[in-house]
Amino acid sequence: MHKLPVNIIVLGIIFLLIISPRPGRGEENNIKRQFEYAESLFKEGDFYRAITEYKRFIFFFPKEEMAEKCYFMIGKSYFKAKKWAEAIEALKIFVDKFSCSTMLNDALYLKGVAEKNLEKYDDALSTFDVIIKTSSGEYRNKAIYQKALVLVNMEDWKMASEIFLKIPEQSVLSPAARTYSSGLEKLDSLPRKSPATAGALAAVIPGAGHLYTERPRDALVAFLLNGAFIWAAVELFDDENYVAGGVVTFFELGWYTGNIYSAVSSAHKYNKRVKEKFLQDLRDRCFLSYYRDNKSSSNCLILSMRF
Repeated sequence: MHKLPVNIIVLGIIFLLIISPRPGRGEENNIKRQFEYAESLFKEGDFYRAITEYKRFIFFFPKEEMAEKCYFMIGKSYFKAKKWAEAIEALKIFVDKFSCSTMLNDALYLKGVAEKNLEKYDDALSTFDVIIKTSSGEYRNKAIYQKALVLVNMEDWKMASEIFLKIPEQSVLSPAARTYSSGLEKLDSLPRKSPATAGALAAVIPGAGHLYTERPRDALVAFLLNGAFIWAAVELFDDENYVAGGVVTFFELGWYTGNIYSAVSSAHKYNKRVKEKFLQDLRDRCFLSYYRDNKSSSNCLILSMRF
């Protein structure tokens, strides 16, 4: 058996390497440019086109390392576009597919906020609890803060106040959390109008209940309308026009009853308005935003407080 010279074998190997299919520099550039194009659309705020390009990247290059971030950015793009339901679904896919990703907490955080915005409070609490149990540092503090905000929306003031105080004092969120906590303790001392008192006043003098709930225009209308019907009924009965007097009295009973019901409703609306204004003032005083700096791959919190 004849042995081939070593130089022929080496030349053959080199030839096979040359003709074997392998990704060229041009293809690598195309992959990079495709991803960068999707990223540029996202930065420009063109979220829907960015989603299309991220999906295109995943379709053509599913095994590329950047595909992982594309899955995440699809969810984030929906989130930025305020399409909460679509964001939740896309972020669920990311969480299930990349359970060990360095972007996992980012995805869970956005998913929880989207659930909160859709008033899926139980789902939001579960999502934030996952972050609280599995992470540390500001990731965990952000989740605690958002969990407390969910409880505020659920009107569980006591529990929300306690959760806010779980944020460590050294956290950048601590001032806002303590402001919220102390503010929630003042809810019981807000000015209130008693629905029973409003109804009783309206029964004695039509319009008095509305005046009590600080609605002077409604009070004047109720007083004049009921007064006119009562005066008309009295005049008709004095003139012995009992049929017309009875008809006017029937309608007056409706206006009179409506005046009482409206006064009670006004008291409830007053209390709700005062509470919502107080809570909105708390939100305005402690505004928190969160973003990921793609250039440095770092997570940033922006906290603004108004005094």
